[in-house]
Amino acid sequence: MALFLPCSSNSLVTTNNSNKKKTQNNPESRAAAATQVAAAAMSTDGLSNAFSVLDLDVDDHQSQTPIITTDKISRKGKKPSETTVVKEDTKPSIKPDTLGLRSHPTTSEEYRMPLVWIDLEMTGLSIEIDRILEIACIITDGNLEKSVEGPDLVINQTKECLDNMGEWCKEHHAASGLTDRVLNSTITEREAEKQVMEFVKKHVGYNSALLAGNSIYVDFQYLKKYMPELASLFSHVVVDVSSVKALCCRWFPRDNKKAPSKENKHRAMDDIRESIRELRYYKQNIFKARSKK
Repeated sequence: MALFLPCSSNSLVTTNNSNKKKTQNNPESRAAAATQVAAAAMSTDGLSNAFSVLDLDVDDHQSQTPIITTDKISRKGKKPSETTVVKEDTKPSIKPDTLGLRSHPTTSEEYRMPLVWIDLEMTGLSIEIDRILEIACIITDGNLEKSVEGPDLVINQTKECLDNMGEWCKEHHAASGLTDRVLNSTITEREAEKQVMEFVKKHVGYNSALLAGNSIYVDFQYLKKYMPELASLFSHVVVDVSSVKALCCRWFPRDNKKAPSKENKHRAMDDIRESIRELRYYKQNIFKARSKK
């Protein structure tokens, strides 16, 4: 059973400069290196930490402290079910907090049992030939009550790569404006990987956070191939909203009919927001806590 775990500094493998350069520019080589380093870091304590993310804490919501944000939404009119959203400051320097309010969490403990939501837009579903066009990330706590939005990045790919897309991708990516943005982007897959990694490490560190999303196993496979170091941050366990929906359709068909509809904009950040909204509905209306007698 493979687990992706952080490694200590004394377990790093050193190579000569030419091999290092080759590895950094080759997704397959970096995938192998990331797997080797993760395997070297496995220990009894490490396994214990990795499996701790599966523990269920029914009183978790009672122990969490809400984050006060600078959102313009009135606290008086806010419903208990609404999520506290914190937008990530992408600027290198942080402005002084003159109001005494936190614009983002400062420690990973503020996101207990975190879920790292990632969505990719690709040129297709054939992992051997298709490439990543866009990646976005949001982190929530395990109860879906707090969240922070991270990078939303369009990745440059060649016109030849885009011309080889299937008709469905050509139509939808052109309609959403993604095709033009890809051609005008200067961000590489490697640069996008680094930015998302920094965001995840900043907010959850090496907490063995679970990767979440709709049909997330597909995105996970692309991360393993083209962004292996980012993929190595996550447990082998994923939270797939599509699977939850499939079960709710079969077990709770009446409740499932009331699930929020999707706009299907086919843009990474929009798709993540819809996935979180959908899972929150299932949590509040189907996965209800039993009342104490």
